[in-house]
Amino acid sequence: MKYKNIIFDLDGTLSNSEKSILTTLRLTFDEMGVSPPPKDILMKFIGPPLKDSYIKYCRFTDEQASDGLRIYQKYYALYGRDLNELYPDIPRLLQTLKFHGASLYVATSKEQEAARYVLQKLSVSHFFDGIYGANHDNSLSAKADILRVLIATERLSPEDCVLIGDTIFDINGASQCNIDCIAVSYGFNTYEELRNAGAKIVAGSVKELQQLLLA
Repeated sequence: MKYKNIIFDLDGTLSNSEKSILTTLRLTFDEMGVSPPPKDILMKFIGPPLKDSYIKYCRFTDEQASDGLRIYQKYYALYGRDLNELYPDIPRLLQTLKFHGASLYVATSKEQEAARYVLQKLSVSHFFDGIYGANHDNSLSAKADILRVLIATERLSPEDCVLIGDTIFDINGASQCNIDCIAVSYGFNTYEELRNAGAKIVAGSVKELQQLLLA
């Protein structure tokens, strides 16, 4: 195996979180008394830091975005976090990578404790040597910053690492941290979108991803 340390994004890479995130967003907008954006806009909330998406797509003020984050976290804990589903073949992939001696990590812009809960609920948390995510107020939320914390805390060498993710935020975050990235198009972005975002390698399925990692 080329990489000793394999870092996974969560939403759109390990788990299909569409129902989880969209349900939580709609409950949040309802409590705030705001009409939710159309689905194609809501889908853009999957991946980047939540406060950034509120400001970008809803034109919220910073204060409104902070309120939206707080309300979202409440409903996510009540309902949303239990609506995640693993993509097919993920458990087998993780088991195979561990068998071949890889250290596995998660780096996500999801709040860290929520990420830990989701992975435990999906019965795969035991595969990971470390799970890193955003802090509660989202002041630590950018993918590059989370990767830097992971790499420093675990004392990893960037040349031994690869990030697996499904968005431009993963591609850019890996580049900023000088680590390789394999993008996956079975999540929330197409092959063409990922290539246009700068991805050098794109896996179309979990099985293809496994072949790339074991090569």
